[in-house]
Amino acid sequence: MSKEQKNLLAKIIRGVAIPPTFVFLLSIFTYFLNTAIFRHLGDLLAVIISLALVPALAYPLARVLPGYKDKGRAGSRSLAFVTSAVGYIGGTVYAFVSGATEDLKFIFAGYMLALIALLVFNKVFKLKASGHACGIFGPLLYAVYFLGIMWIVPCIAVAVAVVWASVYRKSHTPKELVLGALCACVGFFVGLI
Repeated sequence: MSKEQKNLLAKIIRGVAIPPTFVFLLSIFTYFLNTAIFRHLGDLLAVIISLALVPALAYPLARVLPGYKDKGRAGSRSLAFVTSAVGYIGGTVYAFVSGATEDLKFIFAGYMLALIALLVFNKVFKLKASGHACGIFGPLLYAVYFLGIMWIVPCIAVAVAVVWASVYRKSHTPKELVLGALCACVGFFVGLI
C-alpha cells in the first residue's frame, strides 16, 4: 500500500470513527439486540440525543461562537467538553427521573464518570488524554458487555484501526490514546460498582 493510500485510509477511518457515530451505533444495536436496556423508544432517543447529538454540536457551534471560532481544532475540542457535559448531565437526569432501567442508568453514569476522568487527566494532572479515544473505546466496552463476548473480535479490530489511524495521521500520540481509553475504562468499571 502506497503512502497516499495509507494516508487516505487513515483519513477515512478517523472521519468515520467519531464518538457520536459509535454512540449512535451502540444505541441502535443494543435497542434491537438487548431489549432489556430500553423500556421504550423514548429511552433510545434520550441516549442518542444526550450522548451523541448534543456532544456533536460542539463542531458546528465552534465555527460560529465567539471565543471558539478563532481557535480552530483547539476551540472545537474545548467546546466538546462543554457540550458533552451538557448532554451527559441531561441524559443522567433523564435516566434517574424517568425511572430508566438499571442498565441505562449504568450507561449514563459511565459516560459521566469517563468525562470526569478526562477532565481530571487533562485539567488537573495536565496530561493530554484523548477524548476521541475515550469516546471510541467506551461504546466498544459497552458493546461487549451488553451484546456478548462474540463482539470482542470486531471491537478489537475497530480499536486497532482507530489507534493506527490516529497515530499514523499524528492526531494523537500512543500515550494520549492509552490515557483516553483508560478514562473510558474508569467510567465503565466504576459505573459497574
